[in-house]
Amino acid sequence: MPIYIDQLGRSVELKKAPQRIVSAVPSLSELIVDLGAEQRLVGITSWCVHPTNLLLDKKVIGGTKNLDISKIRSLKPDLIIANKEENPQDQIEALAKEFPVWVSDVRSLDQAFDMIAMLAKLLELENRGANLLGELAELRKGCRASDGLSYLYFIWKDPYMVAGKDTYISSLFDEIGMQNLAPENEERYPQLSLQSIQELKPDRIILSSEPYSFKAVELKTFHELGMRSLLVSGELFTWYGSRIKACLKYLNNNPFNF
Repeated sequence: MPIYIDQLGRSVELKKAPQRIVSAVPSLSELIVDLGAEQRLVGITSWCVHPTNLLLDKKVIGGTKNLDISKIRSLKPDLIIANKEENPQDQIEALAKEFPVWVSDVRSLDQAFDMIAMLAKLLELENRGANLLGELAELRKGCRASDGLSYLYFIWKDPYMVAGKDTYISSLFDEIGMQNLAPENEERYPQLSLQSIQELKPDRIILSSEPYSFKAVELKTFHELGMRSLLVSGELFTWYGSRIKACLKYLNNNPFNF
């Protein structure tokens, strides 16, 4: 039987190319569709909103943080796709005792590229995966430096939380030469007070639409403190599947040089 290694170094044994897939990762549900395997998806999470028809056409197996194990069992999957950061470890370990579970772990753009190639191979759709990666590689070449601007990328409010340097989000800004001012400590998403934010003096404040949905009122708060700020789509900076294409196109337009 073919054995595949996931991004945690785990061995996943499959009898054949999977035909009944449960995806517990929104960005990878979208990737599976874009690789041409939508018909193989039998279960998705409530956050799998792209493409828009998925929530109507597929069985919803809970949220990314609270998977419904009984619903997953009822679907009799021959493969479950999960993510180290997005899904609870105890639930993934429980499912792995009954089903093949392939776990992704993406903290950089290079790892995202590797993940796409690995998943395409697992689905026996290598040609489609190679075509997508070719497009992404060309777009990546177009990323241009943003004059070494410093930034803080906010994912939460009350308390304020920002993306640390050991994150996929930060790796995207590395592509355009921007400097992440998030404190280097044991936390991947450090908490910051408003005073500490001001003391760091970032050139740009970047407010994401997810997981906390920042709005114009928060934008105004930072503008009034004299900080150049903007709202961005969280999906562009956290969905590390085929949505990388849209992200790289966005970065190629140098949106932070204002």
